[in-house]
Amino acid sequence: MPPHFADRLTAAIAARNTPAVVGLDPLIERLPPLLRASAAAPDSAAAAIEAFCREVIDAVAPLVPAVKINSAFFEAFYEFGVAAYFRVIAHAHARGLLVIGDVKRGDIGSTARLYARGHLDQPAFELDPARVADAVTLAGYLGRGAVQPFIDAGRAPGRGVFVLVRPSDPAADEVHEFAGGAAAAGVPFYRHMAALVHAWGSAPELLGRCGLSCVGAVVAPKDAATTVAVRAALPHAIFLVPGFGAQGATAADCKACFLPGGRGAIVNASRSVIFAYEKTGSAASKGGDWLRDVESACREFITQLRSAIPQ
Repeated sequence: MPPHFADRLTAAIAARNTPAVVGLDPLIERLPPLLRASAAAPDSAAAAIEAFCREVIDAVAPLVPAVKINSAFFEAFYEFGVAAYFRVIAHAHARGLLVIGDVKRGDIGSTARLYARGHLDQPAFELDPARVADAVTLAGYLGRGAVQPFIDAGRAPGRGVFVLVRPSDPAADEVHEFAGGAAAAGVPFYRHMAALVHAWGSAPELLGRCGLSCVGAVVAPKDAATTVAVRAALPHAIFLVPGFGAQGATAADCKACFLPGGRGAIVNASRSVIFAYEKTGSAASKGGDWLRDVESACREFITQLRSAIPQ
């Protein structure tokens, strides 16, 4: 059996000496002009975002343990984008990175089983493992039935899931801060989700040698007190921490997401890294080295995390 997902991620973090993850959100309108100019139709647009992601991956692969690839930016370009998404996963693996597929699936029954099969395993076919993400993000709001098929599909091949508990989008607070109803007893919805994720992921057979689960949680550091409470409610979960950089979260904000010793969390930065060239204009100038800005922003991201969260 392949190594457990949490063990693989923990080892990758140790190898790079950072919990930093670079998110690939390739907005076509923000690509460097030379790439964007060729995007005149769905097939050429998919080719442009694939080329962009490949170059960003090459720039950051020596620095970080993983990338998070948002599938929506590929799915917008139909079959061309879907094919590009899986090729980008393979390219990241070829560069030694773990890959989180940011797909946010959340259905139940046979639909969930087929989503899980398509994103984490294909037992009926000889699927190229290089094209399969190491973990995916999920919306567990339909209960265990929306999550269990992914846990089941990922266990044998050593893959994992990250379930939304407290997203970074402020608009999500209208749901996640809700504390109404007799059953809630004044407990915010995100605390209820944290308890569910703990129940779904704390069985001994789901824990790796590192003591962490293949069932992680997406937790944005909204404020220290509530983040500490969620961290205490999920002692075995790896946190995927969004919101760094462009969305305003700092390394100090993220610190409460970690277990003692700087373990148990990864921090994602997407647009503040991959579009760093927008601040310098390097992508617009002829011969401008926009990838140098991407690499520099990635290094600064890592430095900020190290200053607040020693590894």
